[in-house]
Amino acid sequence: MNPGKSWDTQKSRRESRRPSRPSEDAIKRAEEVHALQSIPTRDSIEPEFRPNPKLLSKEDPPSRLWLLTQARFWRALMRFAMHLHDLSTPKPPKPSFIRSLPGKSRGSRVDLQFYVPSDYHKRVADGHHYPVVVNLHGGGFCLGTATDDRYWARMVLLETPAIFVSVGYRLAPEHPFPAAVDDCVESLLYLSAHAPELSIDTTKIALSGFSAGGNLTFATPLRYNYHTRRERSNEDLSRYSSTQNLLESFTDLKVVGLVAWYPLVDYTVPREEKRRTCPHPKKTLPKFFTNLFDASYLPPPSDHYDPYVSPAIASDEMLTEGLPKHVQIFGCEQDMLLGEGQRFAERLRSLGKDCKDILIPGVPHGWDKSPNPWRNQGAIDVLYRHACIKLRDQFGVVD
Repeated sequence: MNPGKSWDTQKSRRESRRPSRPSEDAIKRAEEVHALQSIPTRDSIEPEFRPNPKLLSKEDPPSRLWLLTQARFWRALMRFAMHLHDLSTPKPPKPSFIRSLPGKSRGSRVDLQFYVPSDYHKRVADGHHYPVVVNLHGGGFCLGTATDDRYWARMVLLETPAIFVSVGYRLAPEHPFPAAVDDCVESLLYLSAHAPELSIDTTKIALSGFSAGGNLTFATPLRYNYHTRRERSNEDLSRYSSTQNLLESFTDLKVVGLVAWYPLVDYTVPREEKRRTCPHPKKTLPKFFTNLFDASYLPPPSDHYDPYVSPAIASDEMLTEGLPKHVQIFGCEQDMLLGEGQRFAERLRSLGKDCKDILIPGVPHGWDKSPNPWRNQGAIDVLYRHACIKLRDQFGVVD
């Protein structure tokens, strides 16, 4: 601690990182969105499932130590499961090279894993600049690594002319919201700042993400394109300690498309309600997982009505200005998150977005991350390829 700074100053800075309670306007906006989408609001939810009027965090959440213990246990098991996952053929690519975001204040290193086409170095020497797919892995914001989506990376390299960059954002419970969102935004700033040396075309950026990464796929451009603009710096969301850095670093970078795989987009509806109203409740993620994820990422007094937490309830203005025109949302039939993804897609279309929502029949959440090395990877690649075809159009590729 800097001895020149008072205890009150240090305390004030720590508290500035904690989001305040949701405003009445934010709660009202959420209820209006839910009413338009014909889904239960907090007042229509049955009493046994009704959340706190202001917050949806538990009254007596688990200790951070217990959450960290669970997270480390499941991370170890997930590493083993992903090792089995990677045994499927054809083999997924390995990162071509890795860059790390600068700055020691995060308390944890944030790596960007680059996967590049085979002719990358030759074409770079000729002055070519590549589109980029920035990928955000899943794992409930507290599990997973930047290498989890290498089969998706393989298909992007095969089917598009883009570089693939996977972000190893900081994980909860060590780093709760908004750390992951800020890491993803700063990854975009890094790519923009280093575009010449990396041969990146900053006018052709797409974001993709799985599950929690699907949430970040929407939260990241909202944070980057909307609330990092100087003329908006006096708005309520400037309360985050990272906002000033983003304002000072804002660059002219264009996100042209989003691909969200089975995303979580609305935290204002309790998990119990999502599970109860899902057509296949027994196929959904077990409660011990979702409790771990939610308590780790959003400890009290986290604001579930924050648009960076629940992009589906962001204002029309935020969504119109903050998201690109082209959006793809892939939902799993047996997933408790299917409904909110479909409703969000409908809302985006009503705002003039070209939003495609694709239902994947007969599969649960995270079906493409099965540890079974004999799974039908070819069937998964068909959907990956479908998404890549749209990305090619958004990058302006002419066959």
